[in-house]
Amino acid sequence: MSRSFFTASKIFYGTGAIGESVAEMKAFGKKAFIVTGKTVSTLSCFEDLIHSLSNHGIDYEVFDQITGEPDDRMINQGVRCYQQSECDFLIGIGGGSPIDAMKAIAVLCSCGGNISDYMGKEISGELPKMAAIPTTAGTGSEVTQFTVITDSAKNIKMLLKGACLLPDLAIVDSAASLSAPKKITASTALDALTHAVESYTSRKAQPLTDALSVSAVNRIFRYLPIAYDDGTNEQARSELAVAALEAGMSINNASVTIVHGMSRP
Repeated sequence: MSRSFFTASKIFYGTGAIGESVAEMKAFGKKAFIVTGKTVSTLSCFEDLIHSLSNHGIDYEVFDQITGEPDDRMINQGVRCYQQSECDFLIGIGGGSPIDAMKAIAVLCSCGGNISDYMGKEISGELPKMAAIPTTAGTGSEVTQFTVITDSAKNIKMLLKGACLLPDLAIVDSAASLSAPKKITASTALDALTHAVESYTSRKAQPLTDALSVSAVNRIFRYLPIAYDDGTNEQARSELAVAALEAGMSINNASVTIVHGMSRP
């Protein structure tokens, strides 16, 4: 029996990845729609991003209205802003929430309707190009075909899926997570650890995902205590960023188990 394995079209990782990857975005379009939150927009990694965009002649519009886990109201607001600003590709920078929101905005801008229309369906279509820049080492959303959006009317966290939701460019710069406080460092790393264990024990596991899962577990057990005690330790931050990336690629292909299956309800 054959198996398939897929992830983001291209991945940049390591210190300085944000600045070095922006040249790739010149082929995405002329104006970027940056999806983020207000706290992230004050960080040095965000400044690095907009500085690099300007240096490469790429215009941008900032949408910093992702406050907490994204819901359909945030997504609709983002769609309106995207269309009014005449952007032609998207960048999500922040934790899993801005990256998830970027994916949902891209879907509605291309396919129309309400985001709740896509619950329980395999999303397909040609979306605007997307670049994902995580500032936490946790969800791995930069390399997955999933997005989680809350239906505010029904109070349901919708898991939406489709290969078209995979970002075209994943940029994992460990410097972006240096300012993460202890609580965020721990909780996001434990999310990545759970991804790694679930994908390893999943019935859909395969040799490629097993290797990624085991590697992620090893990195997290070794480097989370170090990053927790000393958030400025660049090696520990880098190892956790890679672990979250590995775990994200693993769940993208092997899925999760009952832990995440129960988390939304």
